[in-house]
Amino acid sequence: MSELNLEISWLHSFVTVAKTGSMTETAKILHRSQSAISMHIKNIEDTLGRAVFSRESRRLSLNASGQELLVHAQKILYVYRNSMRELMGSDVQGHISLGIPDDYAMAYLPALLSIFSEKYPSIEITLCCEPSSQLIPKIAANELDIAVITQDKADRGESLFSEELVWVGKQSQQIWNRSPLPVAMYEFGSQARAKILDKLESLSFGYRIVYNSPNIAGQLAAVESGMAIAVLTRCSVPAHLQVLNNTRLPKLPALDVGVMTSSSVTKGSLAHLLYDEIVLTLRKEA
Repeated sequence: MSELNLEISWLHSFVTVAKTGSMTETAKILHRSQSAISMHIKNIEDTLGRAVFSRESRRLSLNASGQELLVHAQKILYVYRNSMRELMGSDVQGHISLGIPDDYAMAYLPALLSIFSEKYPSIEITLCCEPSSQLIPKIAANELDIAVITQDKADRGESLFSEELVWVGKQSQQIWNRSPLPVAMYEFGSQARAKILDKLESLSFGYRIVYNSPNIAGQLAAVESGMAIAVLTRCSVPAHLQVLNNTRLPKLPALDVGVMTSSSVTKGSLAHLLYDEIVLTLRKEA
């Protein structure tokens, strides 16, 4: 009988699907493509020679074999993470400063920080949540070690993924039917603002900016109040607000997201450990 081999990445995907009941949600959490998650589950089932999920409804649920595997998978992952922490990170101490816009922070930091802190529990991270237009100069001035930013040019840092921009509003208010269109906007000087304004200029019925905010909370407040519709990154849209797919609104471009380091960050430094984890965790498969 040949030796069975279940890779750690497969088990990580399996445990997350078991928790969420969805390959789509798992792909978002693990920052992998849905096809990669599906392949991991298929690899597990092919290796075991049996299904581990019941697919009778839209939500995936564990069958008897899956329940049994979950117990073992959780133990394996626990031992693996503790082993990696002891072998690689338990004696590593220090401080790293990380900059990231607040919309990306809400969507992408929890998984990243969870993984990094498991590997390096003694490294302290200071977060600076500001717009990319403020983070980029701070990196240049060595005031931050690392920043996840919206790229203002193709060679600004290491490319990670593209983030879709979407129109957001409250379905009950139908503000998108007003003329001129009331809009809540990103801060002055941002790449998102420049791209949005370019699209708004094409509106035959005009627009007016009723609210400017450097952070996501301000834009959400404007939408909630009924003042305006807003353009948000897809990752930051709360579940209770509507993504507007209305022919009256122009199609929006995507933002290119990257990671950059200050000139003081060198290969093998503490900050470069976090940089490598960001690239590994956040770079999305093509």
